[in-house]
Amino acid sequence: MKRGTIILILFFLQITIAQRNNVVEIRPIRMGDLKIAGFSINSEKNIKIEAEGAGEELLKRKRKINPMMDPSGMYAYGWILNAWNRKLVWRMTVDNTVREKGTRFNRRFSGTLTLPPGKYEVYFSAMSPHYGIINDGFFSLGRLLNKLLRGGDWFDEDEDRWFIRIDGVDEVLDRESLIKYHKARKAEAVVSITNLQNSDFRQEGFRLKKAGKFEIYAIGEGIEDEIFDYGWIIDASTSEKIWESLAEEGEYAGGALKNRMWKKTMVLKPGDYWVYFAMDDSHSPARWNANPPFDPDFYGITITGVSNEYDPESIEKLLKIEVKPIVELTRVGDNAYVSEGFKLNQAMRIRIYAIGEGRNGDMFDYGWIINTSTGEKVWEMSYDRTRHAGGARKNRLIDEVITLPAGSYMVYYRTDDSHSYEDWNAKYPYNPTNWGITIYPADPKYRGEEIERLKESLHEDNVISQITRVRDGQHIQKRFTLDKETRVRIYAIGEGDWDKMYDYGWIENEKDGQRIWEMTYSKTRWAGGARKNRLVDQIIMLDKGDYVLHFVTDNSHSYNDWNDDPPDDPIHYGITLYKKEIEK
Repeated sequence: MKRGTIILILFFLQITIAQRNNVVEIRPIRMGDLKIAGFSINSEKNIKIEAEGAGEELLKRKRKINPMMDPSGMYAYGWILNAWNRKLVWRMTVDNTVREKGTRFNRRFSGTLTLPPGKYEVYFSAMSPHYGIINDGFFSLGRLLNKLLRGGDWFDEDEDRWFIRIDGVDEVLDRESLIKYHKARKAEAVVSITNLQNSDFRQEGFRLKKAGKFEIYAIGEGIEDEIFDYGWIIDASTSEKIWESLAEEGEYAGGALKNRMWKKTMVLKPGDYWVYFAMDDSHSPARWNANPPFDPDFYGITITGVSNEYDPESIEKLLKIEVKPIVELTRVGDNAYVSEGFKLNQAMRIRIYAIGEGRNGDMFDYGWIINTSTGEKVWEMSYDRTRHAGGARKNRLIDEVITLPAGSYMVYYRTDDSHSYEDWNAKYPYNPTNWGITIYPADPKYRGEEIERLKESLHEDNVISQITRVRDGQHIQKRFTLDKETRVRIYAIGEGDWDKMYDYGWIENEKDGQRIWEMTYSKTRWAGGARKNRLVDQIIMLDKGDYVLHFVTDNSHSYNDWNDDPPDDPIHYGITLYKKEIEK
């Protein structure tokens, strides 16, 4: 006998402890309550429902519904779920209720519902509607005065009348029986991350020995294209994200408009998997700040095997293995600019985990990676690739895997003057100690000799001459010799604006002092950071001979003494000449 069948039988047996009458009733109900009961019917039949809750036609007419409100127009109401498939079978709305005489907001439902045999769960929720001074989408002076005179919200003034009563059922199930059933369903699951609280961050893993088909069922919070309570699944062997609760794939989960639900069936190959769920600092099963979803006890993520399409014996719990980071720039404070380098002796997949501050499309605390040989920015923490990191909505997280070719790289992280590790001006993220950027090998079985820490010297190949990390008020010269005509790549970063350069380099012939190349504004492009950071990347031919390389700076904005945002590749502030082989 399958485990799921045993669980259902046990659940059916639990109804013997339920009430002996055939009426389900939930009352009293107060503002802020979420109450649950249940029932079973043995054959298809009509049940009679009587219920009184609260709502208003106003919400059906509003031009833009507040995500804190239920789009049905109700704020105190009941609903019924099918206990097995978790689907909604009935709910109270403004459209299927009538206003109760003698009350301001109460509405009543009276009718019958035809249901097939099965087990059902009954809920009643009452939450403040969050629209006290708005009338038909516009500010209402009358509502404001009423609110001021009454002192706070008045939507609960007839709460003593709220109830739901269902007649004609075969058995009544109490709350304790339903909670036990939920626990059994979760225990049967491959992974179930539920019973969450504000600012929670949970991780569970499993090992799958045989391929199988699984159903992902997740409920979280999101507004428009932003998701604040969300889950994702990672292939532990590659660190690749194989599923996540994307905003565009979610659907309305009931209750407040911001409640979102994801359902997906997918085949998983044998391997190791990590499942995550992250919460922001509000609206959770521990404390709802708006009407909860229709299936509140499954808020979070639950993964179950599809009957007859997976082997329960092929699954075991996965223990967490610590992977040593390649680079770890974390616990970063205000006004910081930190960096660390590494060298890959062969191409490698790396995992980038970074948390920073961003808002309205812009990042203020963020990281990036530069190829030290080319000066190319190979990765950047841009806002549109981040997700909410828990806590304040401006906390942003990126967790992704990229492939880097063999070479040398510098990792940078910078912060502005507020909201950082140990000095938060709003709620911190769920993982505050990781504020910054961490680079891991994506394959936990990597060989240590594949990675080296980059020393202070850049150790770049094919460098002819180099003047970098130049500070304020300097004029540095270096002599070099070419023993034959050479194709030279000039890579230089300096300061300039209004067609004029202030920090710049040039090459002169040592024999006659003639400048044969100079870093002029017209040759440059933006180098990242402040617009005055300028970069030139040019190839020229130099004859055999002796030369002097120069770089000069004025008295402001230079390496590690920036008066504005630094360039993306600050360690190359100055000028570098590379020997450029002729491509065949």
